[in-house]
Amino acid sequence: MNSNQQARELKRVIGAIRSNRRFLISSHINPEGDALGSALALAFLLKRMGKQVTLANEGGIPEAFRFFPCPVPVLSRPKAGFKADVSFIVDVPVFSRVGSIAAMIQKIPTVICIDHHVSNQGFADINWVDPKAAATGELIYRLYQAFGVKPKFPEALCLYVSIVTDTGSFRYMNTTPAVHRIVAELIATGVSPLKMSQALFESYAPSDLKFLGTILRSIRHSPDEKIVWLEVPYRLLKDFRAGTEIVDELVNYPRSIRTALVAFVLRETPDRKKVRVSFRSKGTVDVDQIARTFGGGGHMAASGCTIEGSLARARARVLKAARQALKKRRDGRPASY
Repeated sequence: MNSNQQARELKRVIGAIRSNRRFLISSHINPEGDALGSALALAFLLKRMGKQVTLANEGGIPEAFRFFPCPVPVLSRPKAGFKADVSFIVDVPVFSRVGSIAAMIQKIPTVICIDHHVSNQGFADINWVDPKAAATGELIYRLYQAFGVKPKFPEALCLYVSIVTDTGSFRYMNTTPAVHRIVAELIATGVSPLKMSQALFESYAPSDLKFLGTILRSIRHSPDEKIVWLEVPYRLLKDFRAGTEIVDELVNYPRSIRTALVAFVLRETPDRKKVRVSFRSKGTVDVDQIARTFGGGGHMAASGCTIEGSLARARARVLKAARQALKKRRDGRPASY
């Protein structure tokens, strides 16, 4: 989507907000910082404009993000008899990722997707998608600007978490001058980088670190150490009761290996019939294309998918796809995150 198309879609988003009263906001299953931060910041904006807002996500709000200020409760599903004029879906490239909320969304007249994934499938009536944005929260910030609304502290906190998590604490290639300018404005409202860092990255339970130690002892790699991965059997998640925050961070450890070009984590689901895969690269291998092979997607340097079958079967399939991707690597030309 080029800049002219994005401008047209933004204009349509603004028109839909102005001409409607009741809104549903949702994101993907197991939402992370960008998904929740974007959804909540959008809810705050709509509430400030006098709109009726319902926020629903399959599973509600994860324990790790209970510190978020919420303008409305985050429901696991809308209440019976719920009606809305417009449904916003944020940070979701593929409609199926909304999970059980999908049936409710399909009954709503207008569906709007706000997203920054390069793999976005354009499934909504209005698709405002900018893969160059560091986070979906950056797009929500632009929406505030479009309405001439300055984020207050609670809204700024949500936007800050959105951006800080999707830029890897400003370490990834999507950290631009624009990102720092936005974050400077958010911090000026009173958002504390120290407190946010502690809430996001220093809130592990002892059992989480014991789980991490067990998992890291089993790190695996290809003979040339260019492909590095971890495997997480469900029994370990159950035995250690590992929190989602430590599990979501796992993929960063194989990526941190000096020689690694493709890193991934295979995580067994509770029914042991599927494997969730998180991919990362250092910018010279397009892991979005690997994920798309299995019906997933995301960004060129960070993607994910779900594969049917056992851990061993998933490992074999992913390794084959990763080896093929390495042959197509960009030879030092970094991909956008």
